[in-house]
Amino acid sequence: MNTVDLYKPKFMMRMVQQTPPLRTFLKDTFFRTIQRFPTESVIFDIVKNGMPMAPFVSPRIGSQVLEREGYETKEFTPPLVAPKRVLTTDDLDIRLPGEQLINGYNAARRQAELLQNDLRELDRAITRREEWMAAQALFNGKIIMIGKGVNKQIDFGFENNLVAAVPWSNYVNSDPLRDMLEARKMASRSGYSPNILIADSDTINHLLDNERVQKLFDNSGFRMGLVEPDVLENGATYYGFIRQVGLHVYSYDGEYADNDNENPDYPGVGPGDDGFVPKVYGLIPTGKVFIGSTSMPTSMLYGAVKNLKNGHSMASRVPNSWFNDEGTLHFGNMSSRPLTCPLNISSWVMIDSGVTTP
Repeated sequence: MNTVDLYKPKFMMRMVQQTPPLRTFLKDTFFRTIQRFPTESVIFDIVKNGMPMAPFVSPRIGSQVLEREGYETKEFTPPLVAPKRVLTTDDLDIRLPGEQLINGYNAARRQAELLQNDLRELDRAITRREEWMAAQALFNGKIIMIGKGVNKQIDFGFENNLVAAVPWSNYVNSDPLRDMLEARKMASRSGYSPNILIADSDTINHLLDNERVQKLFDNSGFRMGLVEPDVLENGATYYGFIRQVGLHVYSYDGEYADNDNENPDYPGVGPGDDGFVPKVYGLIPTGKVFIGSTSMPTSMLYGAVKNLKNGHSMASRVPNSWFNDEGTLHFGNMSSRPLTCPLNISSWVMIDSGVTTP
């Protein structure tokens, strides 16, 4: 009977492909198109356009030139994302979660289970990084990537920012509906009609408590589903559709632990120092309101992962493994070069609602 080498790249890749994906809200909603490149760098076009009309002309004069919409081609090398797990001989002696107390797994079975669990966790760690990149691209218009030996930034040139005339925290005098209609008008100039609004739950609560919005709901007989929010499996909450502004309303309270920067609550203790505790932040800054279209052009880009031993790979996830000289430690990692890329920076608007963290 042939034995299977668990740590062969092809076998590990098969295990990765069989791992159920971690569902994410921003990435799954906006960055569904995937492009892979044979090089470490990726190339993409950023478009900023309006809605030109064909000119009227006299038959005697003939046609007129319609200028092409401008775009900027960018090349960028996404930093390598490569989380790692270590397997020791002691790990093979410890019962796994759910394993029977009596007649449990042998060492070989336990090793295979640990490998599969590690690959799943490494894959999810990269997915969470991709979701963070999606939030940065959409809500900040740029992505700042900091890590060990890495300090990069990509700025997409986003300029569609709108400040609420009166902060939404002022329930009496603010007019979120007017702000939302203005944002729709700005985004629609790109040719993509907005159909979705996303903010954190604190900001959404201020929106729903607004007197003008409450009056609208009363007049509508609460026919928009805003009485019973629907909590989705990807961490978002759907509140319903506001016909007057043509937007589906979502809140999203996804969080991330910032392992790249010093925690302001513990000054002087940086990443890698003993006692470092990462600060937990919301993926969506409080007060920021995204208004855009789920059909706006975006791509999930992946640069190639290069390895002298295993060669180059264009896959979005590339597993690798090696032992120490004594064979007592096994190192497994998963590499990726992801970049969440909006391709038309005029197709969404960011409203600063004036709501602040309570």
